[in-house]
Amino acid sequence: FEYQFFFLECPAAYEFLTWMIDNQKTECRPCTIYRGEPVPSYWGSPDYPDRWDNGGRWGPPYALVQGGFPNARIQHVEREAHRPPVKRGSVAWAGPRGIHFFIALADHPEWKEEHTVWGTVMEEDMPLLDALVDGSHRLKVLEQNVPVVTNFVEPMHFRIREYS
Repeated sequence: FEYQFFFLECPAAYEFLTWMIDNQKTECRPCTIYRGEPVPSYWGSPDYPDRWDNGGRWGPPYALVQGGFPNARIQHVEREAHRPPVKRGSVAWAGPRGIHFFIALADHPEWKEEHTVWGTVMEEDMPLLDALVDGSHRLKVLEQNVPVVTNFVEPMHFRIREYS
């Protein structure tokens, strides 16, 4: 899939990802998409409480795929000021610091402006990401986690590249 990068708004993320592109053959071990959370049928329904936990309409954090850029040199990327509301297709850092990211499969108004959003997936490529959680890939639920998360039984490895 292709995405648009907000390099002016997120210079630290851009610097990190440019470094990863240049060094992924030796540094990324391996870059993976490891988590897949489908969009539940009740997503955003006013029939559920307006919260992400404990039976709310937004979660636990569903409607995303998540991955990471594990490497030997850079363990975190600083949070940046570009934190618009997370919308379908947003690519953002998972957490305040780190090398893990998520791609939203639906709008996430419950997160307000908590995540550094450093890119957006092109709308025509979103069906590729939706297909990851449509049931054709085996998922395993990690119920011991809080919140409960769903990972792929076999994480998917990927490479990143820059288009001119």
